[in-house]
Amino acid sequence: MNNSENALISLRDVHVFRGETLILDGIDWTINSGEQWVVLGANGSGKSFLMSIVSSFLHPSGGTVHMFGKELGQVNVWELRSHIGVVSDRLQAEYTGDVGVLDVVCSGFYSSVGLYREVEGWMQERGLEVLSELNIAHLHQRPYRNLSHGEQKRVLIARALVFDPQLLILDEPCNGLDIPSREYFLQTLSDLASGGKHIVYVTHHVDEIMPFVTHVLLLRQGRIAGKDTKEQVLQEHILNDALGYRMQLLKEDGRYFSLYRGMNQ
Repeated sequence: MNNSENALISLRDVHVFRGETLILDGIDWTINSGEQWVVLGANGSGKSFLMSIVSSFLHPSGGTVHMFGKELGQVNVWELRSHIGVVSDRLQAEYTGDVGVLDVVCSGFYSSVGLYREVEGWMQERGLEVLSELNIAHLHQRPYRNLSHGEQKRVLIARALVFDPQLLILDEPCNGLDIPSREYFLQTLSDLASGGKHIVYVTHHVDEIMPFVTHVLLLRQGRIAGKDTKEQVLQEHILNDALGYRMQLLKEDGRYFSLYRGMNQ
């Protein structure tokens, strides 16, 4: 039975080519209400291409994608993007110059980088409200470029949340963060998940997988190497095969940690 129209996101036999190179190969994946996903894979496994599809910024070369009951390619993408908030390094790098924090947050209403339409008073009020919820309201008048890396990430979360999306996609958001900043950021995500937000978190680090995560999609060279509940996928023999190296997997207080044991022979 095909429940794609009832799922938040559903991909069926999705392929992506770049020239003659196959980037994603036969991806079948469904995100249902109440599930919290991590997409795990080594660099070059296709994670960012997959997130570009799930966030409606890339159409697959083949296969079908249903998002919030609509088929990608058969509906205005701006309608789909009103359900999705995105945080990524690419987005972070695009905010240059003296753009202020509040303007960055309010640009989320238009899914744009920069403001090309007038920001109404209620939008600014909502922006300040979300900044306050994330405990960074004191930054609202600061230039975005003058913030620390971790502060910039949290501002992008505010940008993503300002229009109350159903799904929050975070593409390797802890890149460049030191350990305390990373842990503070991950706790922020835990708080959002406990508040009812659906999250898709992309990483190649097992130790960034927080206890709130329910499911893991494991990618290897553009193909699914594992797709199930967190407990089923996060096993040493599965991860070692997919990631290309040997690890010892440890678990403590609902978190997973890995010890590197060398490359696969």
